[in-house]
Amino acid sequence: MYCWLLFGHHTSAHRLVHHRHAASAEDPNTGRSGEGYYAFLIRAWLGSFRRGWAAEDALRVRGKAGLHPYAFYIGMAVVCLGLGFAIAGIWGALAWAALAAHAQSQLMLSDYVQHYGLVRAVRADGRLEPVSARHSWNAGHWFSSAFMLNAPRHSDHHAHPARPYPALRLPEVADAPRLPWPLPLACMIALYPPLWKRAIRPHLNRWR
Repeated sequence: MYCWLLFGHHTSAHRLVHHRHAASAEDPNTGRSGEGYYAFLIRAWLGSFRRGWAAEDALRVRGKAGLHPYAFYIGMAVVCLGLGFAIAGIWGALAWAALAAHAQSQLMLSDYVQHYGLVRAVRADGRLEPVSARHSWNAGHWFSSAFMLNAPRHSDHHAHPARPYPALRLPEVADAPRLPWPLPLACMIALYPPLWKRAIRPHLNRWR
C-alpha cells in the first residue's frame, strides 16, 4: 500500500525506527516542541528515509538475507510513476506524484500531532526510559475515533503494534496525554504553526 503512495520506506522506518525511538532525538518522526509542521515534514521525511535504510542495512549485517527492501520501494515508485505516465502522459505521472505527496503529508501530520513535544526521560545509567503510554497524544472523542477506526488511541498502538486498529484501547487520563480536540481538528490547527504552538503549549506544559 505504501509503495503505491511512493512511500515504501515508511514500511521500514515506522517499524524499525519510529516504534523503537519514539519521543527521542533518534526518531525523525517525533515533532519537537516549538517545531512547526512544515519544517518537521521536510526533516522527518528525509530523516526517516535515511534511518530506515540504515536500519535495514544493520539487519543485513546481522545476517538477514533476501532483496534489500529499499530496492523494492524505489523500484515500485518507478513502476507507479511509469504507470501514471502510461495512462495520461506527463500529467498522469504528475497527478500520481501529487496525490502521493498529499497522502504522505497526511500520514506525517498524524505522526507530528500524536507525538508533538513529548520526550522520554534519561535514566541514571544514561539510557532512555522505555516507550510508554506517556509518549503519545491520544484523543478520546468517540465520533472521530470511530470514524478513524480508533487510530487516535495512539499510545495503545505503540504498546501493542500488532493489535488491529479497531481493537485499540484508550488509556486512562492519568496515564497518557490527551488532545483537547478531535485528531482531525488538531491536525487542521497544526497546518497553521503559530496557532498550533500557542494552542497546544498549555496542554503540553501541564502534562510535562
